[in-house]
Amino acid sequence: MLKKLLVITALWAFFCGTGLGTFKNAAAQTPAQKGLKVLPQPLDRGNAAMVELIQGNVDCQGSFDKRPIFFFQEKVGSKKPEDKIIGLFGADVMIKPGAYPLTVSCPGQRDLITQVTVREKSYGVRTIKVPQRQVDLSKEDQERAAREKVLTDMALATRSPERLWSGSFIDPVDGQVNSSFGRQTKINGVLNPRPHAGADYLVPEGTQVRAPARGLVILTGDHFFSGKAVYIDHGQGLISMYFHLSEILVNDGQTVERGDIIAKVGRTGRVTGAHLHYGVYLNGARIDPIPFKKLTGLL
Repeated sequence: MLKKLLVITALWAFFCGTGLGTFKNAAAQTPAQKGLKVLPQPLDRGNAAMVELIQGNVDCQGSFDKRPIFFFQEKVGSKKPEDKIIGLFGADVMIKPGAYPLTVSCPGQRDLITQVTVREKSYGVRTIKVPQRQVDLSKEDQERAAREKVLTDMALATRSPERLWSGSFIDPVDGQVNSSFGRQTKINGVLNPRPHAGADYLVPEGTQVRAPARGLVILTGDHFFSGKAVYIDHGQGLISMYFHLSEILVNDGQTVERGDIIAKVGRTGRVTGAHLHYGVYLNGARIDPIPFKKLTGLL
């Protein structure tokens, strides 16, 4: 009972302290079917959430915004861990605010459906200046960027069925976020309609980069926009990425553990200075890695 109270207290502190909404009010606005719970509710665009299912199993499948939800067993705060499963999903940073259905299908059972309210969130605009040749690309650079996009799209489409990580994610570096997730970018005076899909840490060149959680390296390379980059598959559609590196210290197909050194910070690709770009995709949804770390801390 004490463990259950501690978990409930932690959830309440998290949702109130991060501006993700008041669960009590949201529950009254958006009723869920019995045994199905979504936290937080409502959900800011660009953030992730968890769906908890009582008396389910890992063979259940979910869907939100046409993206799959994979489930895993969760033991914290449960008297019968085998009867409680958790799935993670994200509201992409460019999703339109509104109510979206979340559906869970389990073998031999009727589908469970609830509504998830996605709220607008203002992320602001940042301004950067780069050499004009990195904006008006030559034919050669366009062809290179197109080839690299095929590789990165394949990596981001990875949907490994097994959850490879456990416990809370850690920060890839020690330092302050200089340019936050979700901002639109004005490059050389022209506004890019695509938002910044990661968090930029302003740390010195050569700073060691850590894996935030266990996973499998699925792509490394030196790309036109992102420079030297590493992509890690954490399983069940959860992918993390690290850009503008000076040195890559892992190989494709290598398993890394939480805290392993995978690279060093640099200034490669289209940048204005040395920093680490850290991004997280959840089944294709671009999500803010900072609140996502807090969410994993509740598991």
